[in-house]
Amino acid sequence: MYEIFYRTEVNVMCLLILWWISYRTKLLSDKQTRSLMYRRVILNTIALFILDTLLIYVDGSKIYGFYQLNWILNILYYILTAAVAFLWTAYILYYMLGSQNTNRTFYYITFIPLMFYILIILASPFSNLFFYIDPVTNTFHKGPLFFTQILITYGFFTFSSAVALASFFTKKLRPSYYHGYVAFFSFLFCPLLGGILHAIFPGVKIVWQGLTLGFLLVYIEVQFDQVSRDSLTGLNNRHAFDAKIQQIANEDAFENDICNHIFMLDINFFKEINDKYGHPEGDMALIRTADQLKRFLAKTNAFLCRYGGDEFAIISVCSFEEAGKLRVTLYREFEALNNNDDCPYRISISVGYAPVVGSGMNAVQEALRLADQELYKEKEFMHKAIEQVNELILT
Repeated sequence: MYEIFYRTEVNVMCLLILWWISYRTKLLSDKQTRSLMYRRVILNTIALFILDTLLIYVDGSKIYGFYQLNWILNILYYILTAAVAFLWTAYILYYMLGSQNTNRTFYYITFIPLMFYILIILASPFSNLFFYIDPVTNTFHKGPLFFTQILITYGFFTFSSAVALASFFTKKLRPSYYHGYVAFFSFLFCPLLGGILHAIFPGVKIVWQGLTLGFLLVYIEVQFDQVSRDSLTGLNNRHAFDAKIQQIANEDAFENDICNHIFMLDINFFKEINDKYGHPEGDMALIRTADQLKRFLAKTNAFLCRYGGDEFAIISVCSFEEAGKLRVTLYREFEALNNNDDCPYRISISVGYAPVVGSGMNAVQEALRLADQELYKEKEFMHKAIEQVNELILT
């Protein structure tokens, strides 16, 4: 009895989580293929949990008509397990490879084994090959071909995991992708782990609960990105920056020459890049700038964000001397980027910085004002220098 209540409670909790994710996804997401595929998996998983919950009370019950109902529910349930695993794998393939052609090939390859699997399930009331229901006790029993359920369902999960790993280690990914992939692999391996445990311990049925946990992890990650992460560059956004400076304002003041330094950066002649090469190329310039900054700061504890437009901000704990060296090194890094890149335009930046002297929001706001003021002076100087160089080249 306790097991029945426990399984019901877990299933209802998973159903509520999935319903909420599906509802919010429908409200907030676009109508693109990936979003539709994602929601389709969720809806089929909801149906699977409903069937599983009904089977808890139907299987073994002597109520009139429940014997026939047990057959119907089990047929639907095991067809749906394959459908969820299939749709899941199709979603993974599209997520990783972004190709409808790949998915069509996957559909063709899996059509015959899926049809065979469905046929032996539908034939079970006559053949008992996949499963049968004891007419006396109204209880479910596995048939000689029940192993195909493990081959099909967990085979899909294993295949999708292998494809994801292969894609992850062979594709050249921008650094901004890796954060999302951490959550994505949690999303991927939760149901796989549940399937492995179920295969080893048949009484432990947690594969669909693992899938629900995966959906929840991805949903949380998406919400976090919307609140704190810039969608174009993958950097922290202005909201995250405001939270960071509030945190700094609440800290005690440093007692030596090492303190928080705020760096303000922007791209020189960014408007010209947009005007000459178009806004899509302007977006690529922002992405390349963000990636270069991330590579440069990867081994530091510096906070990096896209402040707005073509402006970026860095907060680093260092001495005033180290702050000056950091600005010089940033200029050199972007010079090296331009020398090693075949992009038709150069990306150069201007950097202004100031220390946070003291504690409290007034100290932080003053540092922001000074850094912005320094950025304006530096930008004016850099623009004149670049224009003079361009004039010399033209003459």
